[in-house]
Amino acid sequence: MAEKPPLPPKPKPPLPPRPRPPPKAPATAARPAPAPANGAARPAPPFKKPALAPPLPTQVPPLKPPPARQYLHHQHPPPPGGARKAPARYRQQQRRRGGGGGCSCRRACCLAAGFALLALCLALAAACLAYLYYRPRPPSFHLQPLAPVRLRLGGNASAAPALEATVGARAVSWNPNERVAFRYGAGEGRVALADADGDVALGWAPVAGFEHAPRSVAAVAFVAAARGVVVDEAVAARVRDRYRRRQQAFRVEVDTHVGVRVGALRTGMVPVRLVCGGGVMAPRGAGTAAGPLSRCQVYLFRVRWFSLN
Repeated sequence: MAEKPPLPPKPKPPLPPRPRPPPKAPATAARPAPAPANGAARPAPPFKKPALAPPLPTQVPPLKPPPARQYLHHQHPPPPGGARKAPARYRQQQRRRGGGGGCSCRRACCLAAGFALLALCLALAAACLAYLYYRPRPPSFHLQPLAPVRLRLGGNASAAPALEATVGARAVSWNPNERVAFRYGAGEGRVALADADGDVALGWAPVAGFEHAPRSVAAVAFVAAARGVVVDEAVAARVRDRYRRRQQAFRVEVDTHVGVRVGALRTGMVPVRLVCGGGVMAPRGAGTAAGPLSRCQVYLFRVRWFSLN
């Protein structure tokens, strides 16, 4: 018979872990008190707490990378006409990016305002230089005594008195400028009776335009007629008395347009009103040259015409 093979050696059991030696007491620890001399029993040593084991280090979990979908969303935004709706964060980013258009619009507005201000300053400077060189002055107007003047009051006791009038008015103008001329367009003139209870309008007439050359005299003349103007009995009595004594006062107004010509340069036409109060009647048998002249006021854009000189 064949011999049996030898059995393998049994594994040795693992050795138990050695206990850790207790920590050594510090050198400054209190020594045990000596035994009493009278043979009494020794006191028990003080209880010492075992040393605590050091805390294990806490492990911080690693940061997770952002999901691939969010990364792609920031890199490649969805098309504006896509089927799905863009998130709110994407819309906010688009609004912030679109804010650059507001800056460019404000910049353009600031540039336009700057150019407009510069042009206004240049225009004011040119106007000041032109005024200092030409020294323009407004023309003066005076109303001559009214002629012819025909007033007729009719009516009976049962009806209010009616007035028929024919009044001719003539205003002369003097242009004191040496290089500035004025152009007047066609307009209309009105005549009214001056009375304490209120002016009584008599009628109107067209006025032809004319050109007023420098250092010259020009005239504006028209004849107004009215029929069937009903007045109060007291007013009719006062008008009849003043007309008999040639002391009736009139008010004359002319509305037209005026422009300025300086050499070959001409400006546009602007509205102007001529107001002449206190017109008097010319004496019988005398022309319009006889009698005092009444000064007229000129209103440009409904503002009284004044001179800087």
